[in-house]
Amino acid sequence: MSFRKQHRSSGIARQQGGAYAVEYAFVFPIFFALLYGTLAYGTIFTMRLGLQHAAEEGARAALRYQQKLDPDDLQITLREAAAEAVALTKASWLQSIGTLTVAADICPVAVECLPTLGNKLSDELACGETFADGCQVVVAVNYPYSSDPIFPSIPGFGLLFPQNIQGRARLLVDGRALSL
Repeated sequence: MSFRKQHRSSGIARQQGGAYAVEYAFVFPIFFALLYGTLAYGTIFTMRLGLQHAAEEGARAALRYQQKLDPDDLQITLREAAAEAVALTKASWLQSIGTLTVAADICPVAVECLPTLGNKLSDELACGETFADGCQVVVAVNYPYSSDPIFPSIPGFGLLFPQNIQGRARLLVDGRALSL
């Protein structure tokens, strides 16, 4: 009698053997999507924080930049160049992956600075003694994720990835501090 019970239970196990493969086929894509999403969005979040840090350091560099120059040279232009150089250096770890765009602008508080769009203000609006009420330093660092993605796009995930990853920093300062 014990032989029949063993034979029946082993027959049931043989009939259930394929069910594990079917269950695995249903569950694996869900776990893979969770793992892929976690890694991809964690990396994108890390990139975003790195670009934000680079923009903040660039804005601080524009404020720290001190150099006596000829009266013909524009101090504002040199401070913007220093901010862009520092921001590019801080975000250089992304240069091996793709192309970064770094832009800095110094303008009065009342004017909206959009350095990533290339809206450089004319020299007439430069901060200095004319705008002693206040100026702002705006630095933007942009990474075009859609043209240089880190993770390959899996169907269904491509729409969720950003087109651009951007870090942007704005510092307010007394305009007299920016002129020598």
